Amino acid sequence: MKNRRKRCFALLAALILGLSLTGCTTYKNFHKAFFEKDKEQEVISIGVFEPLTGADAADAAEEIKGIELAHELYPEVMGKGVSLVYADNQSDVEMAKTAAQLLVDDGVRLVLGSYKSTLSLAASDIFAAADVPAIGISIKNPIVTQTNEFYFRVCFVDAFQGISAAHYVHDYLRQNDAVCFKQAGDDYADTMIEQFRQRMERLTAGTGTVTVLEYPEGTEDFSVYLKRVGATGFKAVFFPCASSVGYKVLYQAAPMGLRWIGCAKWEDLQETARANIEDGDVTFLNGVTYVKGFDAASSVTPMTDVFKKAYAEKYGDEAPSENCALGFDAYLMALEGIRLSEDTDDGVILTSKLKSIRNLEGATGYISINSQGDPSKDVVIEVITSSGSAVVYTVAPN
Repeated sequence: MKNRRKRCFALLAALILGLSLTGCTTYKNFHKAFFEKDKEQEVISIGVFEPLTGADAADAAEEIKGIELAHELYPEVMGKGVSLVYADNQSDVEMAKTAAQLLVDDGVRLVLGSYKSTLSLAASDIFAAADVPAIGISIKNPIVTQTNEFYFRVCFVDAFQGISAAHYVHDYLRQNDAVCFKQAGDDYADTMIEQFRQRMERLTAGTGTVTVLEYPEGTEDFSVYLKRVGATGFKAVFFPCASSVGYKVLYQAAPMGLRWIGCAKWEDLQETARANIEDGDVTFLNGVTYVKGFDAASSVTPMTDVFKKAYAEKYGDEAPSENCALGFDAYLMALEGIRLSEDTDDGVILTSKLKSIRNLEGATGYISINSQGDPSKDVVIEVITSSGSAVVYTVAPN
């Protein structure tokens, strides 16, 4: 073995000497072929699995904007450059499978995306079969992470809204009792209400009361059901629903003096109400609160300020969207997983390290990942005011 190694070194030395004698240009070509090649390989590829075209392209563009902004700020990890490899799933389920396979074939270490749960689910098995972890950005469907140990998400799941609302009611409003108001048969609301009920029971050590009251689908006159809410004597009402229904209930309930808490779908509540109330007067919404994952006017962590500053320098005074901030955090989460795994090529190890992330400082809050691949993170409670909305309370992960 030693003799063979000596012969190899001797051959290499002779080759270098010969090249130096035949001219500088030839030597440079040799150097590039044998030495700079290794440098070129010192790149970690991260896939961007998004609808670059099609019906979802405009929405996905916000996620991509956040990814690229983070990449500009942090283009290296473990001393190696990071390369973004794009695959267009064209907003189509079948094309999503093709795009996912292209990323796998390109040898990406990890994947970010896609916008829309159906597109992520379409690619799920392909990533799992190749041991390539993927991080969803704004997808809230719990099935994505429940059915694939290689899929993660950086946004909170819908159920976490119920937990956050419970902390707001108990810790901020100082209420041990609450009403949950919902449409009968609404699975979306049921999930959040169950988490709200369980967390209130835990926070009050079983001494509080949570009453669930329902109204039938298609209801327009809510007076009968609101009387039942008033009869409980409880002031806090958790009401997860679409803004198209929420504003109707809140308009009719305005004289009751209740403390309403809605879900993330209430972000456009003022806009929806203003478009449907005849005189456009939406002052009845003042004081109403709702759960939100990110507010550009609030700084939850030092990284929030880094993100906002970089965004302002690149895009001006335009306020960054939540999905843009989530795209930014998904990229940071990817780098953290690579650091923790010490840059191994083993996707199983990288996946396990992603699940060990604790208190990662992101633009949208401090992020910890559980064994399911879902985050526990900061969530803000917004209050509607005459001038728009503002953060009134931040719920820390616990």
